[in-house]
Amino acid sequence: MSRARYTHRVTMASGAAPASIFDVAREAGVSRATAARALGGYGSVSERSRAKVLAAAAKLDYSINAVARSMVTGRTMTLGALVADVANPFFARVIRGFSDGARANDYDVILVNTDESPAKEERGLRVLMENRVDGILLTPASLDKHEHLQAAVDRGQAVVQVDRYIPELETDVVVVDNYDAARRAVSRAIAAGHTRIATPEHGGADSKQEFCRITTMEDRFRGYLDAMANAGIEVPDRYRPKARHREGVRDAVLDLLRGPDRPTALFGLDDSFMLGIVDAANAENLAWPADIAIFGFDDTDWTTVLRPPLSVIAQPAYELGLCAAEALAARIADPSRPPAMTTLATSWTERSSLAPA
Repeated sequence: MSRARYTHRVTMASGAAPASIFDVAREAGVSRATAARALGGYGSVSERSRAKVLAAAAKLDYSINAVARSMVTGRTMTLGALVADVANPFFARVIRGFSDGARANDYDVILVNTDESPAKEERGLRVLMENRVDGILLTPASLDKHEHLQAAVDRGQAVVQVDRYIPELETDVVVVDNYDAARRAVSRAIAAGHTRIATPEHGGADSKQEFCRITTMEDRFRGYLDAMANAGIEVPDRYRPKARHREGVRDAVLDLLRGPDRPTALFGLDDSFMLGIVDAANAENLAWPADIAIFGFDDTDWTTVLRPPLSVIAQPAYELGLCAAEALAARIADPSRPPAMTTLATSWTERSSLAPA
């Protein structure tokens, strides 16, 4: 007999069977319904009875099961988070804000990583709903493949979309104005005298997984194009190569830097794109901003340790997660309230990587 099984049998033989709600009620001298209300935090219970029930629960080491509690109260007091990439520093800060906001509202959080995959997102959604979470934070993996998300919303699942969103889903949304932030940043580069500004576009073939469109990248790229058009600057096709992930951006930017009419400035649509751009500049032994200007999204820690540090669009990642938790708590409390979009402000962090052309 294994040590684990032997220990288990001794524990059970010593009379340590888990206490039930009936045991707590008997110990406290109240009805089962009163004990359930006191432990579940719902309904009307006198302070005297509540104190007796809590004391009895502590004495018997009683622990309420989340699913059992949901059968009584209709809630598990848990929230789910379907996040694109928990290894990304931006999403790590979003989840920290979300977990802090959830805790402030007495919720626990179950985290699922989707790797930007609709298939993994669908499996993760099923896991969260099987665990009867009261609400879900979602960073949707695809604008085009979201039937599973629509079905969940149609069944009444409380959902808040964060960072990016699917317009067809009638849910609460917490985002920043990606279009305007990108347009303003590119306009700064133009005002500094840059007319040859290149920006790898999110897309194209990739060996990792199929391509999925997301609103953040599309809105930012549209902001870049409009800033250039408003300044009367034509963007050649080679200045907008399609790429995905850090490695793909590095290769695409290397082709730009080694080709004719090398750009004088490079704009990164997100953290991984910025890393790919820096990789390419380093591979060509280019200094910024002396040889080429570099700027873009996001203000993650690594952008400040480079020399010189990068000028970036900073997003309120922690606040995005915090607002998402508040939105879910409000949605759960009042499912009939109209869906709302909350748009938080970005900020421009001027450092040393965007100098005059």
